[in-house]
Amino acid sequence: MKIVNNKIYLLLLIITITGCSKYLDTKPYSFNTVESLYKTAEDAELGLTGCYSILNTTAVQGTGFGESFAVAMPFMLSAGTDELVTQDGFTNPNYAPFGTADVTSQNETIRNNWFFLYAGINRVNYLLENISQTAVNESRKKEMIGEGHFLRGMLYMYLATTYGGVPVYKSSVQDPAVPRAPLQEVYELVIADLQAAYETLPHRASLSGRANKWSAAGYLAKVYAYLAACKKNNVGQELNFALNSFSWVDADDMYNKLKTVTTDIVSKSGYKLTEHYDYLFRETTRKQQEEESLFTVQGSTSSVNGNYNLWLFWQVPIGSSVAGGGYGWFRPTGELFYKYKEADIRRAHNMTLYLDPLGQTETIEGIKYFIPLPCTDPRNGNFCVGKFRYRDPVTKTISQAWSDGNILLLRYADILLLHAEALYYTGDEPGARALLKEVRQRAAAAPADIAGLTTAYFKTDFKEELLEERSRELCFESWRRIDLVRFGKLGASLAGLSNDKGRWNTIVPVIKTNWKPYKIWFPIPRTEIELSPLEQNPGY
Repeated sequence: MKIVNNKIYLLLLIITITGCSKYLDTKPYSFNTVESLYKTAEDAELGLTGCYSILNTTAVQGTGFGESFAVAMPFMLSAGTDELVTQDGFTNPNYAPFGTADVTSQNETIRNNWFFLYAGINRVNYLLENISQTAVNESRKKEMIGEGHFLRGMLYMYLATTYGGVPVYKSSVQDPAVPRAPLQEVYELVIADLQAAYETLPHRASLSGRANKWSAAGYLAKVYAYLAACKKNNVGQELNFALNSFSWVDADDMYNKLKTVTTDIVSKSGYKLTEHYDYLFRETTRKQQEEESLFTVQGSTSSVNGNYNLWLFWQVPIGSSVAGGGYGWFRPTGELFYKYKEADIRRAHNMTLYLDPLGQTETIEGIKYFIPLPCTDPRNGNFCVGKFRYRDPVTKTISQAWSDGNILLLRYADILLLHAEALYYTGDEPGARALLKEVRQRAAAAPADIAGLTTAYFKTDFKEELLEERSRELCFESWRRIDLVRFGKLGASLAGLSNDKGRWNTIVPVIKTNWKPYKIWFPIPRTEIELSPLEQNPGY
């Protein structure tokens, strides 16, 4: 694994970070070796900041363009599903294939995503190995170690859910001859790391934006739900590829653990559904986001220092940059639009038409936002993702293209839906359905509408209703591909898309032609195959 030199180049960096600590506004530091980094308490904090930085850094050692959550992972995990497809006519070879089910092992985004995630793991391993020699007080040191375990567990979780079995490194010594480990070994480390963080971290982090006890609990819940569902739905079984097998999973045990951890979050964490759904996806409504988000990739609030997030390509409504509009490289399917009833406010927020600089505006907590034109028919007009919103660019102190807004990776609404899943699989279907209704309460345009939504969205098969509700609530938030894979539904959902149900469904024939069952996994980058003895995923 040729990721980061073992002795030299840990954090390279002028650190500018998501991690939202006081160091965001501190003069940047640069280090060449681990020995010169881990000396003082301030050094250790800077090292941990570098670990968080991987989540939305623009480049690592001069390589890449935001291939974690700043740019790439949101479309890697959302596009090519029944929610989001490539805009017909968009042909960028590094991005477009994710929305047409045509990703190859030579794709540059795949190569850099792998590189970014392993660079993050390597940084964490250096931290865990060297923090004991720093002058950090014991209480803070314990918390920092917990944060390190959380980050390593989370990064390996994303590697495992996208690529399958991957090389496992528990130290900063990376042997390029190490082969891929089977999923069981990878997830044993993921669970151990997240469990350690769950038991170690405080109720709230001492520094804003960092992981806490409930961040770890939430990702544990994600892992338990993923493994249980993959086993129950025989995910990948037809591929007969031992490295990516779920045969070792005890699904009932995983669902019992999911129930335990989500019960703990619901009853003790203090997180809640914030009142305004749309405030979760604005650049400036941080107070409301903090009420609901268990873990956030924070954008910097400094125009000099900090990592930014790039929503421009597809996550904001299309339109003039003067109004905060974007490009629309990926577009919603008509099927997603029709999952919602008109009385569900999430539809009008999540999918819109374009932003007109001469159009209507609204003021939220003193900040001006342009209002996109509404969409009433996904077959007409410039139908686009509208979920995320840039404020009036005139008020920005950074480039209009970039955002200092937050990316909410794990929300309380998601936890409620995971808790519903756990209740269903442990024998409490009425309790599970009640939780779906709780999530919908916020989405009803008027209190009287909740009964109608509950009736309209009802499915005899609870699993089908759950999966649709997860899509309505969490669309474009980097979970849809993972959800469809774990329920064994990705191929069927693509096969069920219509060519003409939405304006951008014209690309559907291309997706159907490209889709093959082995594509539930992304390919291992060809560069890694050439440099290391790594076995490729089937089909690539």
